[in-house]
Amino acid sequence: MSSDARIEISSVGNVTAVTLPDTSIIDPMRVEELRTTLGQLVEPPNNPSLILDMTTVEHLSSSALGFLITLNNQSRQHDGKLVLTGLCDGIVKLLTITKLTGFLNIAECMDDAVGMIQPNPKM
Repeated sequence: MSSDARIEISSVGNVTAVTLPDTSIIDPMRVEELRTTLGQLVEPPNNPSLILDMTTVEHLSSSALGFLITLNNQSRQHDGKLVLTGLCDGIVKLLTITKLTGFLNIAECMDDAVGMIQPNPKM
């Protein structure tokens, strides 16, 4: 698997969580790095569900939006789920304007994101 020193990959329960340190994801080379690295994380034999913590991200390019759609589709193709968390108001507004809020899974916090992937069994 390719490694990207500018992302933090961790486990939350049995779910992979990725923290992006970037404030802007607008450079085409950076988008391609993320596409390669994160795309590999949702491919078998890995767990296809992924939480993407975007707390520091303030700006996305159109190619970064396309990358999120592609990553979401890859995850779904393998019966997984991509959940975005830590979105700033500007990113939420962008996703709303582009009508992606109904397509992408968005959680307010990491705990909610984990719950979207691993719902608690009903007692």
